Amino acid sequence: MNIHVMRIRQAGRDLYLGAMTARDLLDTCVTTEWDPAIGWDIERQGYQRAPVERHYRAIGRFLESHQDPCMPTAALLSAREREYGVLEFNRVAGGSGFEFGELVIPDGRQLFIVDYQHRWRGFRHAIDDLAADSLREFAIPVVIMTQVPRCDEVLQFYLINSKQRRIDTDLALLLLQTLAGTVDKGELGDLAGPGRFYRIRGTLLTCRLAARTSGPWVGKIAQPHDLPQPGAVIKLKSVVDSLAPVLSKRASCSSLDDDNLLDVLVRFWDALKAIVPKSFGDPTSQIQRTVGVYTFHIVFARHLYPRLNSKGDTSTETFRVALLPVASEFITDRFWAAKGPAKIYVGSSGYRELARRIIEALQSSAT
Repeated sequence: MNIHVMRIRQAGRDLYLGAMTARDLLDTCVTTEWDPAIGWDIERQGYQRAPVERHYRAIGRFLESHQDPCMPTAALLSAREREYGVLEFNRVAGGSGFEFGELVIPDGRQLFIVDYQHRWRGFRHAIDDLAADSLREFAIPVVIMTQVPRCDEVLQFYLINSKQRRIDTDLALLLLQTLAGTVDKGELGDLAGPGRFYRIRGTLLTCRLAARTSGPWVGKIAQPHDLPQPGAVIKLKSVVDSLAPVLSKRASCSSLDDDNLLDVLVRFWDALKAIVPKSFGDPTSQIQRTVGVYTFHIVFARHLYPRLNSKGDTSTETFRVALLPVASEFITDRFWAAKGPAKIYVGSSGYRELARRIIEALQSSAT
């Protein structure tokens, strides 16, 4: 397939501006979406949200029902030349900063959709399901990136979608984690948002926690897709943001390496589970939902870990014994039931207040 294009140079990389028919776009391009079967392996995961069926079907109906539909927005594609080889460009003419010619897409060569996911599916729905055969020759503007590694694709996808609030927050955090090894800290901090650099490390820890095959968090953290997830009780973002006090530079536990920090956190949650095992088996319980996770991570980071670590023992049993003095009031199945007392502690101020009460009770019991 040959495409008439204009080639421009941007930041040392070639961009091709041209057009493809809807037929060629459907035959040649693929998306890279989050795959539930891969799970929490970020390196292998797709970086796009799962398609919203009602969205692309609406696009398909629009295309099929209008005699002369207009879709002026360009599809952003990536050739991944570093992985699959440089595309042949045959120059015809040129000027200052641009060249005209033909770009050769070999048979079987795929281009990767960075931004056009739902419109791509909308064309497929209109042509394949609604029999709008005339759309096969519909001209679609395209911008093809060439020598762009996957991490730059992710960055472009993140910038385009997150700034327009079209990307799931959980997936946005995973994209930031994907970029963590390739984007400098200053730029990464800008992407994470003011005061939220902890989210980079927090996302990695949460993914590793979710990927564990044993322990109190198996199956409890929802993957960023819309398929049924029996047993999942909390979103990734909630867990990540609850780790802010744990990852604060003021918290002694933040100096632990990732493996040790994750291990001690799991031991802490194992101790809670040992006190109220029924709550951990009840999907309606609040203890592993937002109020419980935020509250107990404050208690862990600001009181229990520093106290027990100073004595050289942060085992599950030591955490359990340390929590027992407040268990009858704050760690019961009734307290964390769906309609129990914990439900009144709403929002960040509520989580802090509940944590303060638990810490004060722990301190009083130690005197």
